[in-house]
Amino acid sequence: MILDQVKHRHYDVIILGSGPAGISTALELSKIPALKIAVIESGLLEPHPTIQTLGSVQLVGDLTDDYFPMHTQRCFGGSSTIWGGFCAVLEKRAFRAQAWPIPYREIDRWYPAAAHMIELPDDAYRQPTLAIAGTSELVYKPFYLSPPVRFNKKYHSFFLHHPRVDLILGTTGLRLLTRGCTVTAMELQASLAPRRPPMSVTADTFVLACGGVGNPRLLQLSNIVENMPVGLGLMEHPHLYAVADIYLDRERLPNGIQEDPRVVHALQLSDNYCVEHGVLSFSADFNLRQKTSTVLIGKRREVLHTPVTIRAEIAPDFRNSVRDSDQRNYLGIAMPRVEFQYRYQDLAREGWHRFGKALLQSGLGRPSTLRPEFKLHSGGHLMGTTRMGWSAADSVVDGNCRVHTTDNLYVAGSSVFPAGGASNPTYTIVAMALRLGAHIARSLGGDPHG
Repeated sequence: MILDQVKHRHYDVIILGSGPAGISTALELSKIPALKIAVIESGLLEPHPTIQTLGSVQLVGDLTDDYFPMHTQRCFGGSSTIWGGFCAVLEKRAFRAQAWPIPYREIDRWYPAAAHMIELPDDAYRQPTLAIAGTSELVYKPFYLSPPVRFNKKYHSFFLHHPRVDLILGTTGLRLLTRGCTVTAMELQASLAPRRPPMSVTADTFVLACGGVGNPRLLQLSNIVENMPVGLGLMEHPHLYAVADIYLDRERLPNGIQEDPRVVHALQLSDNYCVEHGVLSFSADFNLRQKTSTVLIGKRREVLHTPVTIRAEIAPDFRNSVRDSDQRNYLGIAMPRVEFQYRYQDLAREGWHRFGKALLQSGLGRPSTLRPEFKLHSGGHLMGTTRMGWSAADSVVDGNCRVHTTDNLYVAGSSVFPAGGASNPTYTIVAMALRLGAHIARSLGGDPHG
């Protein structure tokens, strides 16, 4: 049911946030008979200007003032309502380097179901990369485009008619109440009635699905921090648009690559290369339309001549953080202070040098030099602020996304990523949320997959 206030004082599972992570978790949990679930969203069915201000932050560093207004939405469907649809599986590099505390297969097994949800072709998980003859240093990696799926539109009927799943709109989570290692209740406030007394609702299990800033803020406001790195290690994806050109021998690309409006073509440093040389993931896109005649590998021929956009990975840096600020929003909640700097200028040049060297050695093509001056752009991908790991000393959640210091509190979304890769995160967010839903179902005595 879709409601404007809490219907029950107790649920089996409460999920805070109705974006891709929250909705995907709820869909998986809804397969368990008799389970009573609440998805709580601070916004309404459509964006409301007053509620949108709850996403305001105090910014320090490289993110511009329009970053959060551009990339966040306080409404049913969350960021999916403004999502561009870019999708690619996460690189295996970080798993091989053991940055993730789980094996890659734990995510990979959920990619098919996630692809179905966001309406991607089967090749999105069957052929996430293709080898290129003559080189082990580069691979072809397509970025597949979702239509894009707007979760609020696609799943509106599900929430409207499901008898055991309540979507509660216009309700903001203030803090979690705890007793020992157990979260007992969530304190809530009507988003458009700040003078109305807060209320609390209890549950057996709680899931935070509020994004890269919202998730750590709820933990901080609830004093569920202790010595964990809550809010630290914020990551983004630096994008460098049209900063160089490449010439490519079309005949050397893998067979079957064709123009497709739902595919963005890219070359990427291979996982083996990245692990062997201890470097981060790095991709450069190209198109199949721009052709020219030039000398390539000692012979004049017709080749692709294309500008490239670089999508890159940065390492987690605990100086990049989400913390308390000295400002409050209209509900009286302390606004987050987001400090972030890319520190990627030198790494961009190093990455392009490595990529260009691999391109030349492969015989596939040749690069231009990187522009002498370039600007780093944001992808709108905030990751890593409630990172996954082995212990509370170096992370916030375990391999099942449960907060280390609690028995019944979980986190969904890219805030759990301990390494971000160079791939847009939504596809992996959905896969991880489905995995989380299945895990919680088992912990509550059910199994949606028999």
